[in-house]
Amino acid sequence: MQYFNLSSLLLAFLLFSNAQANERDTMTDSHQLTKDAQDHEQYGMSSVGPVAYGTVLLGGSKYAGSANWSSSYNATDKRYEITITGESYYYMSYATVITPAGDQRYCNSNSASGKLLVECYDSNGNQTTSRFGFISFKP
Repeated sequence: MQYFNLSSLLLAFLLFSNAQANERDTMTDSHQLTKDAQDHEQYGMSSVGPVAYGTVLLGGSKYAGSANWSSSYNATDKRYEITITGESYYYMSYATVITPAGDQRYCNSNSASGKLLVECYDSNGNQTTSRFGFISFKP
């Protein structure tokens, strides 16, 4: 099984974004720029870049990341709930990577009521808390 950490994913994103920016900077044909914008609108293509990213502390509070999300820990359901401003999150409509940070855990994503849900488990399969990083794209 292949594992990726959040820092390598962010580095890949930044390199990709920089390459995209360089490509855009070399475009001088305004008709092509207009066509690209129309294609994005017509075909529902998202902008390049993540919808949200960041790190969450053990108790559920936000540690760092993009400014458009907040998080909390739901102790009753033993899960983290992340609200992304302007998004009604449904787990099959986003590509989300969750990486436990400093804990031997595995985490998965789900959704309910428009929120990104993160559930983490220890090596015995028991649901538990964890620090983690995430990055979410909307294809």
